[in-house]
Amino acid sequence: MIENKLAFITEELPELEEELLKSKNRLADLLKNEKYLTGKLQKSGAIDDLNIIIEELNKFHEKKGNLDEQYRVWKSSISKLDTIDKKLSIINKGLELKDNLIQERIKEFNQYFSEISNRLDGEFSLLSAENQDGIYKFKIGNIEGNPGTGSKKSQMASFDLAYILFADKFDIPCLHFILQDQIENVHSNQITNLLTEIVDEVNCQYILPVLRDKLPIDIDIESMEILSLSQNDKLFKV
Repeated sequence: MIENKLAFITEELPELEEELLKSKNRLADLLKNEKYLTGKLQKSGAIDDLNIIIEELNKFHEKKGNLDEQYRVWKSSISKLDTIDKKLSIINKGLELKDNLIQERIKEFNQYFSEISNRLDGEFSLLSAENQDGIYKFKIGNIEGNPGTGSKKSQMASFDLAYILFADKFDIPCLHFILQDQIENVHSNQITNLLTEIVDEVNCQYILPVLRDKLPIDIDIESMEILSLSQNDKLFKV
């Protein structure tokens, strides 16, 4: 069996050797041709040009990658800005509604404020609100301009009384007492009007520290007096 295989291989070997020789010769021709073509390309500068082209292509690929990334970031930013813009639109609409409500409430408050202030000192005091970059600045003024010291005190009393009336109308929890000093700077007629008429119309306790001789003589002090102090009857006996 082995002898048969050996005979077969020996018979085929010359053909294989001949085929191998042909392959070697073909490879030698190809290498020779490659060497020739390479030399020719080097002489013509084609390889250098090819390397330059490859380098430029790499740069363009890198630039394209950067531009693709910028485009992706740009699209993402546009999407985020669009979302933010929609949210801002909703917020602005809400702020507009709130602003309208605030102005409406101020209008309601001024109905009480101007009416009481006019009854006290003949001046129509008004509360106003200005929205500056989302921050409300409230101001109190009147048609006559800047009030004097007495008018400021009566204006303060008018504001406090008006707020209690306003809060009660809209069921806003608030303190139902008012504490005020230096009432002696207010004209006697205004004090009388305040204590005998206006305060009685408001659901509140009006606390007023004042010297007895500074009050108008036509006021029934005894009916309003809660605590009376003197040189002989001092607070805390001090």
